[in-house]
Amino acid sequence: MNSEQAKSGFSNKQLNSDETQRVGECINHKRQLEAFCTICHVLICPTCLMFGDHKGHLVDQMDKATKDLRTQMDTAAKEGLLKLEKTETVLVDIRHTKLTFEESKQKVLKEVEQTFTKIFQLIKQRKDEVVNLINQHYELQVNNIDTQEQIWMDKQSRAYDVIKLAKSSNDQQLLEKATYILESLDILRQTPTYKNVYIVNSIDTTFNTNNISLNLSEFQKGLQNWIKLGESVLIQFKC
Repeated sequence: MNSEQAKSGFSNKQLNSDETQRVGECINHKRQLEAFCTICHVLICPTCLMFGDHKGHLVDQMDKATKDLRTQMDTAAKEGLLKLEKTETVLVDIRHTKLTFEESKQKVLKEVEQTFTKIFQLIKQRKDEVVNLINQHYELQVNNIDTQEQIWMDKQSRAYDVIKLAKSSNDQQLLEKATYILESLDILRQTPTYKNVYIVNSIDTTFNTNNISLNLSEFQKGLQNWIKLGESVLIQFKC
């Protein structure tokens, strides 16, 4: 039941239940519908008019209301208001407008998809480049450390060999190893120094541009150089 039916007190339910009101009976007051409210354009019963929502409203007899309504329908027909061609013309224009909107929407959504796909590709590409830069930086620094580690492992091995030879009572063996022993002693006498290596302490996420407002091409170009290695921290180690 819609709001107008409730307001008018009219029920059009099927008569298949004891609770169903008779056709033409007010559902609010259980009285016969006898008049037509010209303000609300609905059928009402006497109680609706005297005490209900339609109190003080202008009303007509049902036959007069029917006659007036048919007159208005006839006039509308003569004026061409009921011609289906007229409504069809308007509907065609409305539906064309809806189609235009849908086509425009799909076009813009496609452009959005293409734009963000390109941006994501550029970001992924720049990420790979930055990761590669970081790996190269640390590989170079670690190679320097590895070199010094190998040098000092060699020194440690020489010291072990000299200690072992020093404990030997075989003089001939000492003389045969003299060059190695003397060379090792010279190496072991070298004073340790300090080497410098650098670790990347941060990344620079500043998006550098001279323009406050960027078009898409400028923005994409900026992404190609976005994210750089930031502050480096010096670490010294003895070697």
